[in-house]
Amino acid sequence: MATPAIALLDQTLPFGVGVGGGGGGGSDRLSKEIFSILESNFLFGAQALEPAGACSAGRVRVLSIDGGADGGALAAAALVRLERRLQELSGNPEARVADYFDVAAGSGAGGFLAAALFARRMPAEAARDVVAKNRKVFSGRHGRGGLFSRPEAVFRKVFGDLTVRDAAKPLLIPCYDMATAAPFVFSRADAVEAEAFDFPLWQVCAAACGVGPAEVASLDGRTRLRAAAAAGGTGAGVANPTAVAVTHVLHNKREFPFAAGAGDLVVLSLGGNAAAGSGARASSSSLLRIAGACQADMVDQAVSMAFGESRATNYIRIQGNGITAGATAEAAMAERGVESVLFRGKKLMPQTNGERLDGVAEQLVREQHRRMDSKTPVVLIKPSATPRTSSSSASTLITVSTNSSSESP
Repeated sequence: MATPAIALLDQTLPFGVGVGGGGGGGSDRLSKEIFSILESNFLFGAQALEPAGACSAGRVRVLSIDGGADGGALAAAALVRLERRLQELSGNPEARVADYFDVAAGSGAGGFLAAALFARRMPAEAARDVVAKNRKVFSGRHGRGGLFSRPEAVFRKVFGDLTVRDAAKPLLIPCYDMATAAPFVFSRADAVEAEAFDFPLWQVCAAACGVGPAEVASLDGRTRLRAAAAAGGTGAGVANPTAVAVTHVLHNKREFPFAAGAGDLVVLSLGGNAAAGSGARASSSSLLRIAGACQADMVDQAVSMAFGESRATNYIRIQGNGITAGATAEAAMAERGVESVLFRGKKLMPQTNGERLDGVAEQLVREQHRRMDSKTPVVLIKPSATPRTSSSSASTLITVSTNSSSESP
């Protein structure tokens, strides 16, 4: 299918006519449709091209969390806002973000947030506090000695003996293995099947943030990875895990039997604040942060195109607009949202990030109520073969800080 499309593109756009140039409205629209088809096939396979319609069994709810140049600060603030709204709408003050999503994926600091919510069932405010009190660890600005000689202690304290399979629901944390020069995804679905794919959560999250041990080993020692360490919270080189999460759902018929296309999903993707690293001096770490932000935006645009007409309701991306430099993550909730536009960069949306999150909360609660009245399960999550009873998996929450007094920027 790709060859005819490329040939058609060559015939439509004569040499010297840019696809984003002015005056080419027809070719611009055609190019957008062609690239949408190509990227949909590349990301999700032919099923994504089917008409987007709500699945009769309901929609799979996907949460994707970036690391971001701000070390997960904006994502953490967004999760707090979302959880409060879910509690208000449901009338349950004990409601948690994890109760309203079926799968979570996270990279860098986002990997920690996803694991904390889904494996520790940590309230969003508690997870935000851990990130806030250890900003240098999560943003990749920790030192190589002194107080931060063992930054992985943060993750040991939070997760204890918990492993990937202890997550209550599907959990995905992508990384890059330097030993094989290939991507690797820490996945609960794989961990439940075999200990060769089950890893200590503290090691996984530390590796995702680029502060873990040189080697990450599975419980039985059969699988070993040498995760790449990168600054800026991108950890093992994966900035935006949304495509990882969506492809996992669409190609995992055992756990998500009715998810056939984009119309059967509702995806909340939490990014970072573009203004976080705007004032940094040119350095290798700042260049890595820029590269991570570029990769995250490219994934955002490709996924948005793959959702097509349903992206307004089924795909919601929350990120800072980069205008209010130095603003807090909470202040970013009052900023107008941004949307990637093919060949046009980004545009401001009429709604603020906070208003869009409130809209997502309403969708999630409606889906929860619909499932209570339905006899058809949307997801079929396989339980762990041997549930752990370690004291580290208790519901007691721990506020962690390596040394909060030294965490000033």
